[in-house]
Amino acid sequence: MKLRNSRKRFARTSRRSRQGFTLLELMLVMAILVVLAGLATFAVLPMLGTANSGAAGVDIRTLANACKMYKLRVGAFPEKLQDLNSRPSGIDQASWGGPYIETAIVNDPWNRPYKFTKNEVNNTVLIQSAGPDGQMGSEDDVSNGPTS
Repeated sequence: MKLRNSRKRFARTSRRSRQGFTLLELMLVMAILVVLAGLATFAVLPMLGTANSGAAGVDIRTLANACKMYKLRVGAFPEKLQDLNSRPSGIDQASWGGPYIETAIVNDPWNRPYKFTKNEVNNTVLIQSAGPDGQMGSEDDVSNGPTS
């Protein structure tokens, strides 16, 4: 009889202790997750800068091609990048023939405006982003041509 009661009590105790995690186990899992998140952050942050520079390059090529299409249709490069998306005053809809880009791309991935310079003599446009440091003329600039 005593043996049977002690088995029941032991079964109840062990069943009850297996119902959840202890505080130590939860803290250990949380510490492992924090370490993994920290490692992932240090692995991903350098890639973010590369991705933003790549996105700026794609935007710049898109804008430069849209400027060329604009010039073919209108006869001159746009005065500003916004003219690629919305018709400028003084040009009728039939002559304009746009929009040349679906969405207005006016800021780079760092939320600064692209620098737009047109050269009608050389038949080129220069579109630049100052890059992550925000300073034109540094080595992290993104452009579709020479910056001098």
